[in-house]
Amino acid sequence: SSGNNAEYGGMHEGCGIKPKTPVEPLSDLGSLLDVLLVMTVEPGFGGQSFMADMMPKVRHLRERYPDANIEVDGGLSPKTIEVAAGAGANLIVSGSAVVKSSDPKSVITQLRDVINRYREGEKTDA
Repeated sequence: SSGNNAEYGGMHEGCGIKPKTPVEPLSDLGSLLDVLLVMTVEPGFGGQSFMADMMPKVRHLRERYPDANIEVDGGLSPKTIEVAAGAGANLIVSGSAVVKSSDPKSVITQLRDVINRYREGEKTDA
């Protein structure tokens, strides 16, 4: 992280990669950024299926930057959150799973609880 976000009115710096982009360019910038984003669907429209084959990118970033904010965006739901959190993601974007749910608050709570469990180190080896 740049550590200068106060200088920019509280803004944070981040960069993301699409599924077909190699992780190395993002990995090389990691120490300069506040958020590292790995897209887990092709950007453009909601409702796509989570791409679990993006998790090696998340693992690589987590190993290289253990304290970084690593975000995943696309296809996140109570069915896929464990895989993302287990790979090292600690920030998520979930659209369809939340807004199409009959109980959005419950879905948000489920997603948050899994992320928090991994952040607190209470995970089991997956």
